Amino acid sequence: MNLPSILPDTSPALVNPMRLDQDARWQFKERGYITLRQLLTPSAIEQLRELADSQLRTTPPVTSAPGDGFSRLTHRLGQTGILERLYRQPAFAQALSFLTDCRLIMSEAQSFELGVGRTGFAWHYDSLNFRYIRPQDPAFSLWLPLQPVRPEGQGGGMAWVPLSLFSAQENFQFSRLLAAKLARGESVDEFSALLRQTYATPGVLTDCFEQQRIEEAFEPGDALLFSKYLWHRSSPLLAGEWDRRQAVSLRLVDWRACLDPLLQDGETRSAGGLGMGRDGGPLNPQSYGSRFVDIQAGELIRNSAHCGPVL
Repeated sequence: MNLPSILPDTSPALVNPMRLDQDARWQFKERGYITLRQLLTPSAIEQLRELADSQLRTTPPVTSAPGDGFSRLTHRLGQTGILERLYRQPAFAQALSFLTDCRLIMSEAQSFELGVGRTGFAWHYDSLNFRYIRPQDPAFSLWLPLQPVRPEGQGGGMAWVPLSLFSAQENFQFSRLLAAKLARGESVDEFSALLRQTYATPGVLTDCFEQQRIEEAFEPGDALLFSKYLWHRSSPLLAGEWDRRQAVSLRLVDWRACLDPLLQDGETRSAGGLGMGRDGGPLNPQSYGSRFVDIQAGELIRNSAHCGPVL
């Protein structure tokens, strides 16, 4: 078993200790999200901005690919430098492990940039980022905006619906069911048409999301931790003080999660839309989950020599 656990770091503090209690843990489990005010120090934010600027890539002005609502993005930030140092901060592991009630594997890190007038992602859940583990395996995202977010001003943040109102867990299950049918060479057209109509944006259900949505203001250093089952969308960046809004998203997986190549294949073939009836065409199969060539389906991710850092 390969467990590349994080060792203590002696670099300047990047993470502020969080005072968290059992009520915070319960609220996170119930709602599927929690806002962590000033989790990161100014030094950490400055280094993350430098990392994002060095690796963000311009998106084509008109495409049908996931992420075309952003001006720049990268689906794979380098895991060295600031990110490696961040993972070694004891306060980082303590806060996230306490809230999720489990040890966590750090998987991918991504960055997105909204320019003025860009809309980002429509309503979705994290189907692409966690398509290589089973539907029932918990996983989480830590969203770190690098510029201020003002919902009542320029926007540019995120909107979401609490799990207590609606969860995407069944969508992962739909994906698994349809992936199995595809693997057997069966048609999924009829099922997909129903899902596509149900989860269309705009549509009856996503209009309901809009009525129930939550949006919050963020300062650089604040973070949003949320479940893979949380429905969320980007908020367009309007004209104003800031000409761009950058964010870094860190993906975290419960260390008890198991490999599910069947689900990964189905979601890869549909660009992450299988559980919503959408088909964006096949993606490049080289995803984070593609690295686990040394373990079998159903085996623990942490058994792989290619497992990421474990908090």
